[in-house]
Amino acid sequence: MSRSIADSIGTVLSGSMAPDEEHIVGRIEAIRAQMDASPRMIVCTDFGAGDGTEARSPAEMRAGVEVRSTLGEISRNSSKSPVGARLLFRLIRAVKPASCVEMGTCVGISAAYQAAALKLNGQGQLVTLEGAAELAAIAKENLELLGFEQVEVMVGRFEHTLPAALQRLSPVDYVFVDGHHDHAATLAYFEQVLVALSETAVVVFDDISWSAGMEEAWQLISRHPRVSLALDMGALGVCVMDPSIEDRNYFRIPLE
Repeated sequence: MSRSIADSIGTVLSGSMAPDEEHIVGRIEAIRAQMDASPRMIVCTDFGAGDGTEARSPAEMRAGVEVRSTLGEISRNSSKSPVGARLLFRLIRAVKPASCVEMGTCVGISAAYQAAALKLNGQGQLVTLEGAAELAAIAKENLELLGFEQVEVMVGRFEHTLPAALQRLSPVDYVFVDGHHDHAATLAYFEQVLVALSETAVVVFDDISWSAGMEEAWQLISRHPRVSLALDMGALGVCVMDPSIEDRNYFRIPLE
């Protein structure tokens, strides 16, 4: 698995794609461009830690904070960049997971990339979790427009949807954690995910350098005994669980 992941990173950095991959990614990026330019006002409840400049209390995160923003602002500021999204795409193409979970759907760009990889693989299912019903509805529209039947959007707080998704898909081969960027919450989600993982699995964390708390959480996670290989790629952190890797390794590979 480590060789496949290394090859995936090299492909992302080189920017090369096969014609069928270019076609499907082009369709996703066309939808991104439409959303980026949209002035549509969205009002939703955010159960996360905010934008990195806020210091929300546990009570505020539990209750949720009303956020008003245009669809364009949400798409531009909260969706994975093309490079980051291509990494997720490449990881799934390489690992060929049967069961996948994403935490944090937003408007569906990263889910679309991951579902596209599953479609091209000819196998696998993705369940993506979103706390804001308004954003989940937009993501569903985008995924349906793209014709991705490999993905399901679950709406609700992670504390409710994550256990349900893990129970349904267990053992899980791949998880992308991109939501509720809080130190304690991230560690708790990791512990929940660990018990449901396949013996060989990949867990990706977004925004590992987003705050001091997230940096600390990533350092603890990357040193976990179950993690055989940890890749610090700047915003993204990749953990590989693979018993065939005898010596634990940690690499820093800036992606952008």
